[in-house]
Amino acid sequence: MSRLFRFFAFIGIVAIGLTYATGVGHGQYFGKAKDWKDIYILPTNPNPQNNIKLTLSAEKQSLKPGDELKLTFTADRECYLTLMDMGTSGKILRLWPNDYSGQDNRIGANSPRTFPGPGDKFRYRISAPNGTENIIAYATSEKGKNLSEQEFMQLKNTGFKEYRGSAKDLAIEFKRRTDTLDPNMYWGTAQTNILITSDSASRPDPRPDPPPEVRPQSALYMMCVAAQQHDRKLKHCNTDAQRMAEVFQSKLGIEKSNTKVFIDADYQAFVSGIQWLASNTRPEDGVIIYYRGHGGQVRDRPPIDDPDGLDEFLYLHPGRPNNMRDDEAIRKKIYLLDDELNVLLKKIPARKKIFISDSCHSGSQTKDVVNIPEMASQYEPSTDHDSAKNASKPKMKSKPTNYGNDNETVIGACLDNEVSWEINMAQEFKGGVLTHFLLDAIEKGSPDMESAFREAKINTIRFIQDWPKKYPDKKPPSMQTPCLTDPHGLLKELRFRN
Repeated sequence: MSRLFRFFAFIGIVAIGLTYATGVGHGQYFGKAKDWKDIYILPTNPNPQNNIKLTLSAEKQSLKPGDELKLTFTADRECYLTLMDMGTSGKILRLWPNDYSGQDNRIGANSPRTFPGPGDKFRYRISAPNGTENIIAYATSEKGKNLSEQEFMQLKNTGFKEYRGSAKDLAIEFKRRTDTLDPNMYWGTAQTNILITSDSASRPDPRPDPPPEVRPQSALYMMCVAAQQHDRKLKHCNTDAQRMAEVFQSKLGIEKSNTKVFIDADYQAFVSGIQWLASNTRPEDGVIIYYRGHGGQVRDRPPIDDPDGLDEFLYLHPGRPNNMRDDEAIRKKIYLLDDELNVLLKKIPARKKIFISDSCHSGSQTKDVVNIPEMASQYEPSTDHDSAKNASKPKMKSKPTNYGNDNETVIGACLDNEVSWEINMAQEFKGGVLTHFLLDAIEKGSPDMESAFREAKINTIRFIQDWPKKYPDKKPPSMQTPCLTDPHGLLKELRFRN
């Protein structure tokens, strides 16, 4: 399927012909081919301290051949902004700056700009068959950072340039550059998608479109982490992680080469798993990360402050002295804070991510956690006494720190001020409560991950509520309420084999 850009100048005519092929990138278990239009190419800046907040919008989200494309963009601080259009073949045209508008791409803070600009001597018209255009923007506080002029080649007889690589090349290169930017450098990204719809009446050439170019199918990757247990109170983390990987390989068809299981994992093992995902996935791929182990909360650590005043952490170390304070535990890589986890996740090129955490996100060390021989809490208390100030907090769902350009989903074993449990009873089961009921639902025929989660949530709550009736002579556990944040509906797309 071809695409033709035509730029009509008010004084003279500038015509640019570019050949584009429609890409059909469909993930076997992450939706249909059309879902590629929802994939974001550039990574999000996960650090609010140096993030440039961009807005990018089109006058119309659906256009016909012959319609003009008009864009509006703005930034919350002075910066240098670049606009690019990725056609359905993956070829990328730099829209702005250009020779017609000028090469000065500096924009002021909170000052909306348009493309084409009011003084530009051209119009940007669409003259092509169906397809989805990804309009992407990136901005930096210094000119020429991330991508340089050498990354683009001049289109013959035009004032526009084309990126020399593919969408994957752009994603990888942009990630590499942002990883090495000075911490004081500000940067940000944004994207909007335009649907191009054509019909025979408006098409000057009545001949049928060429057959579409088929992109390689997207792939699924999975990383399962069973944390090292310093107290050995949790006895079944390793088994749960291994079983999770086996069931997902069977029911989702995830290749063994695309799966890694980390047993008795520490902080470095977790980070190495993220690096493996960062090195092997593409923007159109999907990633599932499962964590099983201790979790806890500490007071906010700058520079990033959470809205609830608390930082969640995953406990990834074989041991911590009782007198070690939280600051030291963070510094020595015993805790993996949620802020840092968010930064690590943003390093993964795959734009569809599901994070499953079977761990506690309780309020503080003052929370009353009963001791039950048949059950073990996955809560790891803070050691700082002043954390008690944050003991009473409203119930909250686990959530990504920011969605940005990623489609992210979080499954939490419990609400932020609750604990999650591991069972150690032969007559019941052995392992994490959420993990058990989630895998049970999948193996019993849930059609998709969303259905499996909802069934697991009902069964987890019912199991905890029924405990006093089944075992009246034993201490009852506190409530565990599994929670889900899925703003993009990824779980519904994750369909299981029969």
